[in-house]
Amino acid sequence: MKSLSNTKKALERIEYLFDQAKQNFKDNKELSSRYVQMVRKIAMKYKVRLNKDQKMSFCKNCNSYLMKGTNSTVRIHNKMIVLRCNKCGFVRKFGLSKSFNTK
Repeated sequence: MKSLSNTKKALERIEYLFDQAKQNFKDNKELSSRYVQMVRKIAMKYKVRLNKDQKMSFCKNCNSYLMKGTNSTVRIHNKMIVLRCNKCGFVRKFGLSKSFNTK
């Protein structure tokens, strides 16, 4: 099992890489995709779970950073958030939270 300090460092590194991917997205999409690849490797190595926002910000198929409305399409269908990558066409579905469903 990895030590707690390594897990904490991994979480900090993941946050930093996601911030860099977001900042560099307009200028260099390939660099943003590379940051996402690094995030996935770090998360798998240290067995760190990504939160829902982080999971929704990259394509699992082509590892591209997804900016909603730019290179991805977001729809709500049958109480699910449907996220589609416009680069490879991969579709991911996330369940809506209960607070969203109540009116």
